[in-house]
This record gives sequence, C-alpha cells and structure tokens, in this order.
Amino acid sequence: MKNWILAIRPKTLFASLAPVLLGLAVAFSETKTINTQIAFVTALCALFLQIASNLANDYLDALKGVDNHARLGPTRVTSSGIIPASTMKNALILTLFISFLLGVILMLHGGPFIMFIGLLSLYFAYGYTGGPYPLSYNGLGEVAAFLFFGIIAVVGTHYLQTGTFSKLAVILGAGPGFISACILAINNLRDIKSDTESHKRTIAVRFGEKFQRRLCLLLILGSFGICAFIFITTPFKWVSPALVLPLFFHRTWLQIHLHPINERLNLALQRTAQYNLLYCLIISLGLVFK
Repeated sequence: MKNWILAIRPKTLFASLAPVLLGLAVAFSETKTINTQIAFVTALCALFLQIASNLANDYLDALKGVDNHARLGPTRVTSSGIIPASTMKNALILTLFISFLLGVILMLHGGPFIMFIGLLSLYFAYGYTGGPYPLSYNGLGEVAAFLFFGIIAVVGTHYLQTGTFSKLAVILGAGPGFISACILAINNLRDIKSDTESHKRTIAVRFGEKFQRRLCLLLILGSFGICAFIFITTPFKWVSPALVLPLFFHRTWLQIHLHPINERLNLALQRTAQYNLLYCLIISLGLVFK
C-alpha cells in the first residue's frame, strides 16, 4: 500500500478537488441549493482522473527513460522497479475505467456539454504524458493544467449543478487554473536538467531557467488578479482574505525566484498546492457567505 500511495502522489490531489469546491460554491451562490449526489460523483471523478494522470505520468515516463539520475523529484515507482511496469499499466487502465464509469453518470445528468468536456478530461489524463502528441513533452503542460484544473473544472462543476453557463464560473476558474499551471511550472523548473537530457521540450527547457522562474511568479500574480477583479466588480466582498493569502506564502515565492534548483523545490510544490486549496476554500466561503 505504501508504494501505491507513493505512485498516486496524494499531495497533488488537491489540484483536482479545489476547483470542484469552487464550482459548487458558484452554483450555490446562484441557486442556494446543491445536488449532493452529483457533487460527490463530480469530486470522485475528478479525483480518479488526477490519480490516472499521476499513474500515467509514472508509467509512461519510465518507458520513455525520462526518470534518470538527474531527476530531483520524489521517487518514481515504475522506473525504480518498486512496482513492475505491467502492474502499473493494469492499475492505470483500471483507474481510467473507473473515471469513465463515473463520467458516464455525469454525462447522463449533464448532457452533451458534459460528455464533451468529460471525454476531453479522459484524454488529458492519459495524453498529458502519452499518446501521439504528449502535452507535457511539447511545452503544453502549463496550458493544459490551466484549462483542466481551472476553467473546465469550475465551469463543468457549475454546469452539472445548474444546467447553465456562468460568466462568474469562467472568471473564477482562471484562479485555480493559474495556480495549477504554476504547480506544473515549478515541477518543470525543478526537472529542467533531467528534461533537457531526455529531450523533453517543456517551456522551461525551451526558454530557460530565468524565464521559468518569472513564469511561476506571473501565474501566482494572475491568481491574485482574478480575486482582485471579483472583489472590485462583484458584491462578493468576503473574498477579500484571499487577496492577502499570497503574503503568507512569500518565502515560497522567494525560493522559486532566487534559490538554487534542488530538492527543496519539492517543498515549494507542496506549499503551492496548499495555496491552491486555501485560495479556493476562502473564495468559496466568500461566495456562500456574501
């Protein structure tokens, strides 16, 4: 079980749950009600899609030889031989199948739009690392994270609850989108040496360390900007605590901007994931208790 927990990477799972929480809050702010069964299935589906993405990343990177001696991140269980590749492949297929079954429930409830974004999400879970054009190998990891862990997650969750589209959901979805993109950007900054050696063309590899450090901070600034926009232009003034939240993580931002690339960036990743969860939680409370 310990090895599977390592493979699943539970500390990353907040990236899928936080925008679902935010989407539910947007829906509740408009309708004053929540379909708890659909909310539960939505969260569970998002969770399994994230797990599938993590397993695919572990399995496929091992097959491609990306996880080499230069990697600074946590142990990859497939490349290290802790879990055989065939076993990991079967676990990936099972997780994708569970995600699909959960998605079918949501598709039956939400109709064609949910079917469309559900199939896209299934593709992303695998296509981030696999397929004929793996997104993470072609500099699209941050873009994909912004869309799927931000706007699509929030808008999709809201639509499942209300059956309508909301401009507020689109705008607020950009917040966790920026933060999730930052998490990927930090990951790619940490792995810039090993990715260069394995010819993985991330944004960090293409444009360099200095650019990647600035990109991380710009993405955090983007999440702040979304919150500030909502505070200024809407009645939801109780989102204001999220405006000062970045100050409590100033050491993390300084580490990303100034410190050497080493194993300590793993802590920066964890702290940014915590920022994402707190950001979505505070704004969600601000929407509910306006």
